[in-house]
Amino acid sequence: MTLIAIGCQSTPKTTFSTDRPSLHSVATGHFVINSDVRLDQDNVLVKELEELHDQVYDTLQLPEQRDPVHVYLFSDEASYRFYMHTTWKDLPPRRAYFVGTARELAVYSFISPQVKEDLRHEFTHGLLHATLQSVPLWLDEGLAEYFEVDASTPGAAHASHLRELRMAESEKWNPNLYRLEMLTDFRDLTTRDYAESWAWVHFMLNDSDESAKVLLDYLTVLRSTKTPKRLMPVLEAAVPSYFNGMQTHVLKMQPGHPIVGTAVLTGGED
Repeated sequence: MTLIAIGCQSTPKTTFSTDRPSLHSVATGHFVINSDVRLDQDNVLVKELEELHDQVYDTLQLPEQRDPVHVYLFSDEASYRFYMHTTWKDLPPRRAYFVGTARELAVYSFISPQVKEDLRHEFTHGLLHATLQSVPLWLDEGLAEYFEVDASTPGAAHASHLRELRMAESEKWNPNLYRLEMLTDFRDLTTRDYAESWAWVHFMLNDSDESAKVLLDYLTVLRSTKTPKRLMPVLEAAVPSYFNGMQTHVLKMQPGHPIVGTAVLTGGED
């Protein structure tokens, strides 16, 4: 991936400041991007986030978001790292973050070769939290991983997660949705947990109408409760073969196997 062109002006020099980017802003009906460099309304990043908004809401059948998502885009990595380290001292270093507070839903990142992927991931978090009363950690990350894949190919396989799951299978690992549902601190998530969370989401959205309905109905519940019940018992009742079904679904996405889809779909870590 090449660097995103952000207009014709030169990139500002690195500035070590606890101020967020504010020189320029571009707003849509769903988000505001604040940056140190100028972004036009037709910039590829603006268009991609608008398309991602539509993809997320159409795929998950969500009602319109309550609050806009604010994106703070630093011009360089050093400025971003300095701001995040001084402002959010307890967060481990990553290329991008979503931080939701009572004041605003904010995404922080910087211009890099991975900026589109990073923004797709964190912006998905923002959209979920702008719409739902609560989002269990595994599902929050699973959906963000699902939608961070190139938006031009809805439901595409996540290559790095498939590699991780292939390695896991060689180590006699088994998926465990019950354990994932017990996790509440993102700092406890491993690379394998991210991969498994993505796999459960991909399986439910794409394997069958029954599995998709379980997830979509669960998202409907999350619109109105902050203390949701676990999803696994519902999935088990609706799709008794869910365990083997998820493993088979992942196997079919491995190289040499076709991706199985249904009519349901229309559409960062360091």
